[in-house]
Amino acid sequence: MGKTKQMASLVLCLVWSGCTAPDNGNGDSGLHAMAGSSSGSGGLGGMSSGAGGSGNGGQAGTTIAGGAGGVSGGAGGMSGTSGGTSSPAGMSGGASGMSGGSGGQAGMSGGEGGAAGSAGADPSVGCTPAPSSTFATMIETGTGPDGNYTIVRPATLGEAGFVHPPVAWGNGLGTTPDFYTALLEAVASNGFVVIANPGTGSNPQVVRDGLQWLIEQNAAGAYAGKLAPDCAGTIGYSMGGGAAVGSGAHEAVKAIVSIHGLPDAAEAASGPILLTTSDDDDFVTKSMFVQPCYDRSSVQPTILATHITGNAPSFNGHIEPLDTGGEDAAPTIAWLRYWLYGDQAQSAWFFGADCTLCIAPWAEVQRKNHAWD
Repeated sequence: MGKTKQMASLVLCLVWSGCTAPDNGNGDSGLHAMAGSSSGSGGLGGMSSGAGGSGNGGQAGTTIAGGAGGVSGGAGGMSGTSGGTSSPAGMSGGASGMSGGSGGQAGMSGGEGGAAGSAGADPSVGCTPAPSSTFATMIETGTGPDGNYTIVRPATLGEAGFVHPPVAWGNGLGTTPDFYTALLEAVASNGFVVIANPGTGSNPQVVRDGLQWLIEQNAAGAYAGKLAPDCAGTIGYSMGGGAAVGSGAHEAVKAIVSIHGLPDAAEAASGPILLTTSDDDDFVTKSMFVQPCYDRSSVQPTILATHITGNAPSFNGHIEPLDTGGEDAAPTIAWLRYWLYGDQAQSAWFFGADCTLCIAPWAEVQRKNHAWD
């Protein structure tokens, strides 16, 4: 609770009392945006979903993880029951059989798989093969641009030739990466290398700088050849959620998550976007901050989901995701796994009338720019 009280104190000071805090190179537009001004404006861009389509088992076979992954996924579609187990990507290929029938058969031909369903095949689903298991994790501090960033990653990199998607994290106002240790370790245990920005708060540039630095490490050093440089994600909370959307314009980004986040330039996003909020957050409210971000998404597939707590709105509703990510952790990881690995096992979170985000304790789901049924 010490970090929670510290964060609450600093936020209240910055936003409601009008005092100032060190900028730490993060810029001040986000601070004003948190206070409700027009700075840091923008909406969060939609996703580039390609999984949807009722009864399109073939879709998983088409491009389940891109390249070789699609080969094993296609085999999964052929059987209509189990994905290509011969490839790491095959771990999610099994989902191609989830609709069996014509969808599964379409999976044999890869690109034609989606034709059996309503969503159609989407080559953006899965840009690197999925891992076959989870990873032990470690934390590096004093790294990244100017030695100011924190990296949370699998302890052993590149096992059996696996390449890790780089993911950039954006802190909320008044917080640093150690406020989110459990959440970032959970993300990293799924094979992602997470770089978190320094300072108390985030803006799109500082998140993008961390992502770009990490991508460049694939050329030499400890990360050489062990990253998937064209298969990146951006995620963040509160101010950092807005920064995740804004930095998501980077061409390598294929998935974006904003947890209780501020709005930013959704229309410029390079990858799919998931927005989460709750009915008891009275600080970064859905109507003032999260909904406008959703509304600005004009191209990318986009989801906005609201966690229903039944609690009276308060500041506690806003800080609930600290440390573990709370109810937002599971859909965040599912989103990254679906879009970056093509893990069709995660599709139930987002697709269909009875998707996990469509039913209690989630409600008021909004989805657009894609066929979701």
